[in-house]
Amino acid sequence: MAHESSDIDFWALKPVQLAHECRLIAEGTLEGADETLRLEARELATEWRLAIDMPRDQFDEQARRAARIAGLRKRTIEILVKVTGSI
Repeated sequence: MAHESSDIDFWALKPVQLAHECRLIAEGTLEGADETLRLEARELATEWRLAIDMPRDQFDEQARRAARIAGLRKRTIEILVKVTGSI
């Protein structure tokens, strides 16, 4: 994803795209993230993988997965805004 623009609609990104962005931040590929943000991004990338792989066969599993993804999405977007705002 190109991060040069401030017009990026992070809320439109899919979970796998947000997980990928976390990995980029964690690896230091994207400038603008300090060590603390990179560490959190590393943890979020792991959490994203677990959430994406959660079972979805039953309604309660779908609800748990959706709740987990919603929380991850919010925190990931907060980090992306910080990172892209410092470019």
